[in-house]
Amino acid sequence: MSFFKELKEDIAQSVNELTESLEEELSETPLEKEAGTDNGIAEQEKYPEEKPEERPEEKPDNPAAFDKEQETAIENEPEPEVEEADNVPVMEEIEETEEIPAEDVMDDIMEEEAVVKEEKNQNMMDMEEEETPEVTVITKGTTINGGIKSDTSLVVKGTIEGDVECQGKLTITGRVAGNTIASEIYVNTPRLEGDINSKGIVKIDVGTVVIGNVNCTSVVVAGAVKGSIEVNGPVVVDSTAVVKGDIKAKSIQINSGAVIDGHCSLQFADVDLESFFA
Repeated sequence: MSFFKELKEDIAQSVNELTESLEEELSETPLEKEAGTDNGIAEQEKYPEEKPEERPEEKPDNPAAFDKEQETAIENEPEPEVEEADNVPVMEEIEETEEIPAEDVMDDIMEEEAVVKEEKNQNMMDMEEEETPEVTVITKGTTINGGIKSDTSLVVKGTIEGDVECQGKLTITGRVAGNTIASEIYVNTPRLEGDINSKGIVKIDVGTVVIGNVNCTSVVVAGAVKGSIEVNGPVVVDSTAVVKGDIKAKSIQINSGAVIDGHCSLQFADVDLESFFA
């Protein structure tokens, strides 16, 4: 019974205390409340520089669990997409090379230069051999009694008493007494007695006298010819030329000053002359 009696007294005392506090709050006038508010504002204006204390950062109850959650969130974040740039140069790994002594480098350079120079000289020699055909020369003061035949070009500076035949070019600056046959003939001699036959051009230089017939594909006469000229091609009679004989050709050019004693005919021309007078 004493326990319930004491509990009843405690409850009654608590009710009395609450009643007294409510009566005190209700007894305050509105002017006192406003004065308290103004005093608070005045105090704040009096000390404007004072700032309210910052609240300390709240720390998590379990730091280890918080850190683990942060790490998991960071790992789960999607990686930003990186656009691949076109034509990005790739740095190649540079292999380390051993250093070569300068003397060895100079020796290698000199050897290479020597090889290149030797090859260049050999190429030049080969080109000269290809460009320069083989030539047989009958030197001045040499006399040949009889004919001569050559598979190469021939230069006659001496005297030949007989026929001359060669596969290449025949150049006569000496004396020939006989017929001549070659792919090309150049005559510059005081006198040549014999027929001239060529598969190509024939040139009779100024001061040359030819006693014989001329048969070729084209001819230039600047000297004197006693004989017929038959050419399946052009004939040029220069102003210094003297021709005693007939000329048969595809075309004839007679320069002013030339002397011709004979009959000129365009027998090898492509024009049918009889059709014009039919």
